[in-house]
Amino acid sequence: MVGSFDLGESDRILRLLSPVQGRVSVVARRVRASKRRWGGVFDVGNRVRYRLGRSKGNLASVSEAEAVAVPRRARKELERVALLAYGCEVCASLAPEHHEAQRLHKLLVTWLDVLEGEGALHNGSRIALEAKALTFAGLSPQLVRCARCGLPAEDPLVFDPESGGALHQHCGTGRELSDRWAQVMEGLRRTPLAETPGLAVPPVVAPILADFIEYHLGRAIRSRGLVDELGL
Repeated sequence: MVGSFDLGESDRILRLLSPVQGRVSVVARRVRASKRRWGGVFDVGNRVRYRLGRSKGNLASVSEAEAVAVPRRARKELERVALLAYGCEVCASLAPEHHEAQRLHKLLVTWLDVLEGEGALHNGSRIALEAKALTFAGLSPQLVRCARCGLPAEDPLVFDPESGGALHQHCGTGRELSDRWAQVMEGLRRTPLAETPGLAVPPVVAPILADFIEYHLGRAIRSRGLVDELGL
């Protein structure tokens, strides 16, 4: 489950990320009036096994569902709550609709497992998630070479989403970025998520990939505000 919103008096539209179908939406009929039957099953971050019944209108209806894995720590600790919502939104937003999304689905499952772990979570984990999600969506930014001239990225650099990543200052304009931190972001892209708890980067670096994602989405990441506020 990566999101939901209410429909009418008792129904709810569910947003799911499936490894086979990518981002999909289905409707749960009378879910808000049947808390005993559905209570807690459709919370964001739950891994849900479900069966679809006949379609009514444009969306298929859920006929059966059960939660097979439910976050615990990420329901109790504010930082992990924020990162759970953020990870779900980023992975789902970058996934295609009704097409295979095996790698983004696996990335999200791994992210949810990291959030249940004991390691302290800093912005290094978030950047690793963003970098991997962009890569799996086919949108990986240039970090080690200038996105415009193709030569190795060396100071002084800027980062420009419209140009596709890092640029030499004489090649374009954008947010200032040192080659050191460009290399760090590239390293985080290649680092397994499970190894990122405890890693941190300077606050000036943290927004870069989130801005890049928002550029490609053409909208703000709704769950980003709290993550930024908490310095994650």
